[in-house]
Amino acid sequence: MEITKRFDRILRIFFILQSRVIITIEELETLFSISRRTIYRDLKALEGAGVPIAYEAARGYSIIDGYRIQPSRFTQEEVLSLMIAEKIMQQHETQFIKQHFEAALMKVKASFQLHQKDDLLNWQDKLEVSGGLNADEYLPDVINLLLQSIVKKKISNLSYVKSVDLSAVTRQIEPLGLFYESSFWYLLAFCHLRQDYRNFRLDRVKKVFITEQDFTIKHLPVDKLRNDNMPSSITKITVSADRKFAHYLFWERQNYGYKNEVITELGSTMYFEYRGHPTAFARWFMKFADVAQIIEPVFLKDELRGYLLAGLRD
Repeated sequence: MEITKRFDRILRIFFILQSRVIITIEELETLFSISRRTIYRDLKALEGAGVPIAYEAARGYSIIDGYRIQPSRFTQEEVLSLMIAEKIMQQHETQFIKQHFEAALMKVKASFQLHQKDDLLNWQDKLEVSGGLNADEYLPDVINLLLQSIVKKKISNLSYVKSVDLSAVTRQIEPLGLFYESSFWYLLAFCHLRQDYRNFRLDRVKKVFITEQDFTIKHLPVDKLRNDNMPSSITKITVSADRKFAHYLFWERQNYGYKNEVITELGSTMYFEYRGHPTAFARWFMKFADVAQIIEPVFLKDELRGYLLAGLRD
């Protein structure tokens, strides 16, 4: 059993090496939750099997370019997961991502065994994924252009509609990273006008033009910048919902700092730690005011009551 477990781990390390330009020993330790000594032994085993592994000081390990083995040991669960991913990506709102994912997945499918292709065929009508955002809300190649700007470290000119305006404004930016959050794609960039980092919602981008100007400063990694720019204050919110209707909150609550839920015969109590402005939480919660209530904080409960009363005025 231990030999089988080690064999599977070594094989996974091989495919990780084959799928990455380079990987550090620390990343491998974290991925497999094993000691550095064990990782070294596994890498030696791969070398002994003829895999040409290269090591670059201060960077990590890689497979010498040109050496590839077709991955053929897909499990049934992996094939099913790929089919689910395909269904989801078919509904993706960004055409560039959808088209290139389909092209990449076709190459993966080419390595499937005959019985796995039969499984895919039989599963096709057993899973349905509803559409998401309208593709018309996004500039067709916006992600492609921004990724080019990020990789080349070239300044871009962005035509952007702010939430409070009807007409677009132009901003000169240094794009740093893209992230998907609360049902929208965002760009984190250094704005030359504000001389600070800003988030731009991609469905509000009307035009992107990549210039030949290099970035003006060296930026920190995106995850570090995002953490530094996250709101530091957290509002702890407790919500009580009718047990019959609590599931209505389920799909969106993750976007509002949901932490956990306690279900009793009387109903459901949900706990949130919201990092955004509390008003945004209250306005979202208005949809459920007839089947749920805010228990605390009291100020947010009063704020919600004010919105509801204002909506009833003549």
